Amino acid sequence: MKKILLVSFGLMCLGINAQDTVKVKTNLTPEQEAQNAYNEGLEFITQKNNNKAIESFSKAIQLNPAFDKAYYNRGFAKFESKNYEGSIEDYNKALSIKSLYVDALYGKAQSYYALQKKDSCMAYLNKVTLVDEDYSKAYYLGGQIKFERGDYKEAIAEYDRAISTKPDYAYAYNDRASSKKQLGDDAGAIADYEKAIANDPKLYFAYNSMGSCKRNKGDNTGAIEAYSKALAIKSDYYLALNNRGSAKLNANDINGAISDFDATLRQKADYSLAMNNMASAYIKKKDYKAAEDWVNKAIQADSKAGAAYLNRGIIKQMQHNEDGACADWKKAADLGIAEGRSYSAGLCD
Repeated sequence: MKKILLVSFGLMCLGINAQDTVKVKTNLTPEQEAQNAYNEGLEFITQKNNNKAIESFSKAIQLNPAFDKAYYNRGFAKFESKNYEGSIEDYNKALSIKSLYVDALYGKAQSYYALQKKDSCMAYLNKVTLVDEDYSKAYYLGGQIKFERGDYKEAIAEYDRAISTKPDYAYAYNDRASSKKQLGDDAGAIADYEKAIANDPKLYFAYNSMGSCKRNKGDNTGAIEAYSKALAIKSDYYLALNNRGSAKLNANDINGAISDFDATLRQKADYSLAMNNMASAYIKKKDYKAAEDWVNKAIQADSKAGAAYLNRGIIKQMQHNEDGACADWKKAADLGIAEGRSYSAGLCD
């Protein structure tokens, strides 16, 4: 008798649970089911699982074809998956439901940028700022496009707008600094790199760029300090290692420079610039055999490394090989190195 009661109780419990589950599911409206699928998609986006996110948003759209946010977020997931044409299609669907959906307008701009359709991107960025004049990301992306076109003053104007709407916009300060650097305003660039770092102390590349500006101004001590801060954040940042070596070389710390160039090449073995810089260090040590070995490695790694041909010409001149020096300087000049033209014009036929 006791066994029968236990079995019956177990079956009854199983029956109640199953019945409750079915009851809850059938009570959900299609809109509620769509919202659940949408929320699931958002969770997949936070997990960077874009394929699953797309599936969830598609389910939400199937249940609620007028779900503009689901179209937008599916477009975002497609963008993250590098399906830029697909992302544009979804942003268009979102905009057909909500014509002034500013995030969808910006999403289209980003997708066109990724497709290298810069004019279309700018057209949509202008639409974004007409809808929301404080949309800082639109000004920032506009600045990027103008920077890439070499319109550095216009780029600065865009970054100014981005910063005016978002005063803690670290990336906008960093890129405005880079625009100023391109215009030869190293002091203005340094001030902006400092603002970028103040707003985001982990911007290792801002320290690296600031170091290069300080090196341009002859402040090798300040440059070394900036490069070292970049490396403290990102120890495998070979660009900063190589740059710090150059600053040390300028400060006549030849052994310190060689150490940094060697560390750079351990991280990036085919980096011709570090090989050529190593040659420069050995030229300063007057070890022309080692210098020539390194410059030949640089040319072997990159046959268009004009600075390496320039250095090899200097090495050959030091070894009284005037014809060889002139040939290398002319090659450097052909590759766009101004010193190659001046050396060959002054010393060669």
